[in-house]
Amino acid sequence: MGHDSSYKRLFSHVEVVESCVSGFLPRWLVKELDFSTLQALPTVHIDHRHRERRNDLLWRIEWKDGGVCYVVLMFEFQSTVDQRMVVRLWNYVGCVWEEILNNEKGLEKASLPTVVPIVVYNGLHPWNAAQDIDDYLRARPRGIQRINGHFRYFVLDVRRLPGRKLEKDPGLSSWIFRLERTSSSQELVILLRILERSLRSERYSQLRRDFVQWIVSILLPQRGYEETADRKMLEEVDDMSQVADYIENWRAQDQAEARAKGLAEGKLEGRREGLAEGETRGEVSMLKRLLGGGLSIDTIAQALGMTVIEVRRLAGGNNNA
Repeated sequence: MGHDSSYKRLFSHVEVVESCVSGFLPRWLVKELDFSTLQALPTVHIDHRHRERRNDLLWRIEWKDGGVCYVVLMFEFQSTVDQRMVVRLWNYVGCVWEEILNNEKGLEKASLPTVVPIVVYNGLHPWNAAQDIDDYLRARPRGIQRINGHFRYFVLDVRRLPGRKLEKDPGLSSWIFRLERTSSSQELVILLRILERSLRSERYSQLRRDFVQWIVSILLPQRGYEETADRKMLEEVDDMSQVADYIENWRAQDQAEARAKGLAEGKLEGRREGLAEGETRGEVSMLKRLLGGGLSIDTIAQALGMTVIEVRRLAGGNNNA
């Protein structure tokens, strides 16, 4: 499963889409939307030349003040920068409007819905493609932009979203972005255990499975967890705590191998001391970040299998504890 397609599965859940739109789009837009009306739309369209056009995801949502008009949320998922994105999206929007006009015969010209294109990008390098069609057009006389109008899309550059905002935002999309950005195995384990408890309800059963698929197929290989047999086994479960157990066991085995190698080289003591010191510094930094992000000390202690006193001592008496 590719990274873009795994993102698509997660964003096919209404809870994820609502948290993404409400948490990361401009407030002036969000406050006008009625999230109780969110509804997935078909993503395949046939244009006037009978060619098939396919979007990643489309969602319909109504304005709070009602009326004939509604909003179409268009999601595109990218792991690389596409310099032609604004042209691609402009073309897609035309196909969406054409499909609506063909299917809603009584629709007045002035009642076409607003389309809000959103690019979710998780590449290593910052997104630098033009976001406004006006920026993509060649030089021309001043004022000529009135002919083509304005067309713009939003970019959620996952790796460059403010970390503090992600830590404070309880929405599911923020959890996806936090997991994406986490480099520490221990922090990944904590986040998975907390997320598992948040999604225990039966109504989240498919969402849990999609999370596990994404974590096992994409997130773990990116971090060096390459045991194929274990991954195939994990793909059959819908319990993120089992994935967390696997990560902890893998980490323990890796540390044991590192210590054994150090012993063989006659450097066990120095390696152990350096490893312990490095792990302690990393744990302290991680705990302070989690506590600063609004997680309670009891929640962190439970996820780590530690006592509240141990967590407080390791975090150095953090005031938030």
